[in-house]
Amino acid sequence: MAQITHRHAEAFNAVLQVGSFTKAARLLRSSQPSISRLMKELQEAVGFALFTRSDGRTVATPEAMALHQEVERSFVGLERISERAAQIKERRVEQLRIISMPALAHTFLPVALAGFLKDRPSVAAAIQAQRSESIASWVSTQQFDVGFAMLPMDKAGVEIELFDPAIGVCVMPTDHPLAARSEITPRDLDGMPFIGKGAGSFMYRSLQQVLDDARVRCDVRIETPIAAIACQMVAQGLGLTIADPFTAKAFEPQGLVSRPFRPAIAYNFGVLYPSHSLRSQLVSDFVAHLHRERQKVHEQRS
Repeated sequence: MAQITHRHAEAFNAVLQVGSFTKAARLLRSSQPSISRLMKELQEAVGFALFTRSDGRTVATPEAMALHQEVERSFVGLERISERAAQIKERRVEQLRIISMPALAHTFLPVALAGFLKDRPSVAAAIQAQRSESIASWVSTQQFDVGFAMLPMDKAGVEIELFDPAIGVCVMPTDHPLAARSEITPRDLDGMPFIGKGAGSFMYRSLQQVLDDARVRCDVRIETPIAAIACQMVAQGLGLTIADPFTAKAFEPQGLVSRPFRPAIAYNFGVLYPSHSLRSQLVSDFVAHLHRERQKVHEQRS
């Protein structure tokens, strides 16, 4: 195999990000012929097609998407070198690298992190959202100090603890007839417009089993594995959904309320640490802070 250089990886990553050779050239302040040449060389080096043309658009092949996962990892490592250099220059000597599933990354973690950093001016933080299935790999390679993902999960190189069982709640508009109930059961959802999880979701089977056991069929309008998107659809009046309590709490300002769903569906949010490195005091303090913030969310619901 011919040598794959940083320039090949940089150009490939740019094309995947912006969707065309021309836009990638603008992004990298290069020329379209240069990007085309680099992609041709990379394709010859790896031995399989990276892109096809469809309706005038550049479309990545499945093989290119699989390769991009590894390229993205290498770029995260390079970005960390640059970020760390800037932190040292600015005298920010501590760093906190967090990776999380969207359910916590979009709602709970940003607010909690802001509170944690308020009295720590010497700390620089980075937070990234990924699907639960890939988070353990990122943590195991020590590219992140701490990760949050749905359990169960079994991955070498990571230590896993339960962060919160995160029992599911039913999310609805404040003026919905079911909002008067103290809790929601599967029977209450029979025939209701509903935002489903989608077969690729961690929670799909658990929720579907509960509905099947009750012989309930919802009117599924939209499916999405992302709780924040589901709640946004509820806010648009497209149906009800089952979500974790952290996401549900974040949508209360948009006129939504949540009620406990029975029988209980546990999301089982876990916290992941690299097992081959010493856990820093900063990470321990941050997770302890998150536990206090988590408790506040539950107290506000009770």
